[in-house]
Amino acid sequence: MRRILMTALATAAAISFASPASAVVTVTDTNGAPLDYQIFGIAADGTTVYGSSPSNNNIANVTFTADTTVHMGAGFAQINDATPDNPDWYTLVINPDLDFSDFKFATQLVDDGTITVYYLLTGSGLDANNIANYTQVGGQYSATNSDLNKLLSGGVFDGFMIQSTSPIAFFEIKQLSYNPAPGAVPEPATWGLMLLGFSGIGMAIRRSRKRNPALLQIA
Repeated sequence: MRRILMTALATAAAISFASPASAVVTVTDTNGAPLDYQIFGIAADGTTVYGSSPSNNNIANVTFTADTTVHMGAGFAQINDATPDNPDWYTLVINPDLDFSDFKFATQLVDDGTITVYYLLTGSGLDANNIANYTQVGGQYSATNSDLNKLLSGGVFDGFMIQSTSPIAFFEIKQLSYNPAPGAVPEPATWGLMLLGFSGIGMAIRRSRKRNPALLQIA
């Protein structure tokens, strides 16, 4: 009986942590105020740029991987095409070490155009540096040189990716900041499963006590 109870409890606990809350992932226009963790450039190497957060504490814990050579500009989160006279930058994968719930960014293209945003939810077990693993958010979003900020939200993310529409390339992506994800909270359906499981455990205990009155004794 004890083994059955322990198994049921372990199963209920596993369900509560393994089932992420459902959400609708969105990209919306927003203001320029940074989120909790601001990203500052500290080093660059080929097509990968390393960032730090929060508040320029010199810890390389955000990785940016592009499809061409880029470098981190001076100041707060300015990633630039290394060849602005011959722009050929169309994709950027953003992969913080921390899982995050919101990410704010501003894109600048060589001309007015559109961008497409993709995301990777935490807990997927997929490689955040592999473009094929990402899911698209809705449709395409307008992008100009007006420094308009956009906000990715609606989930707990492991990484996300921004792509421009060829032949209009990026020349800068900046004002990058994010909020670390809070602790996981089971969704209502998960709580329902847990309550159902505990109810079943209670019924089993009551039946066992009726069959064996000795179980009512307290040691």
